[in-house]
This record gives sequence, structure tokens and C-alpha cells, in this order.
Amino acid sequence: MPRPSLEVADVIRAAGESFVDRSRAWFSWLHQKVLNAILACRTAALGGHVDECSRCGYRTISFNSCRNRHCPKCQAGARDRWLAARRRDLLPTRYVHVVFTLPRELAPLALHVSRQRAEAALTRGLITGKFLAYKAKKRRRTSEYNCLFPPC
Repeated sequence: MPRPSLEVADVIRAAGESFVDRSRAWFSWLHQKVLNAILACRTAALGGHVDECSRCGYRTISFNSCRNRHCPKCQAGARDRWLAARRRDLLPTRYVHVVFTLPRELAPLALHVSRQRAEAALTRGLITGKFLAYKAKKRRRTSEYNCLFPPC
């Protein structure tokens, strides 16, 4: 697989220092640790090893990865496996993903609501979605709306 022309580490090298300076109010040492890991990933800074083909003897140097869960290089395989698993879960139809969000003030309450109240809120979302689907149908656009309640 060919390397991309621009990587996240390149962006961090180009703008990271000014970004950190502008973000001092909320930027923590954990954020800095992630940026440092991404910068060092698969470079000589983390060391490396020699890979050799057992058939032809061809040798190449491979640099070690940071294995940070936020690193796009290290987590690309895991992300691809997760996406493939989600694709297998989809029904053979066109999807539109709609998210209903709560105002920030209500977010703490969402952790303590019962299943019945959560279903009532989702039902309101379903009614809204059906209304939007009805409006789309009146404009001669095909639309269906289904709501799946996640298990608690």
C-alpha cells in the first residue's frame, strides 16, 4: 500500500507548536503525550528492526510503532476490521444516519434515566423522523424511516 503524501504527523510538525500555544487553557499533558507518540511513530526515535525475506534474502528496515490508541498509523488495521464488521451488520439498503443530541445541560441526566424514559425520548425522535419522511414523500422523494432501540 503506498504511503499517503500527507500524514497526521506532518500536520503536527507544521502546526503543532502554534496549536498547543493557542490551546493552553484546555490542553493537558495527556494530549501532549499523544502528539509526541504520533510524531515518533515508525521513526528512528522508537528504534527499529531488520526484516529479511526467508526465500530471497531481501532485507528492509522497519521502524517500531508507538501503539498509541489515538495513532492513525497504528490503529488503521483495527479501524478497518471494525468498519468491515459494521458493514456486515447492515441491511442491504441505503442508509442515512440521523443523530438526535441533547442540550449540554441535560447530558448528565441521560446517564440516570430509565429504559422507559429513554424509549419515550427515542419515540419522539421516531415521530419527528416519520414527519420528515412524510414531508419528503410529499415532495416526491422516496423515504422510509425505521427506529431501532439499542438494548440496555
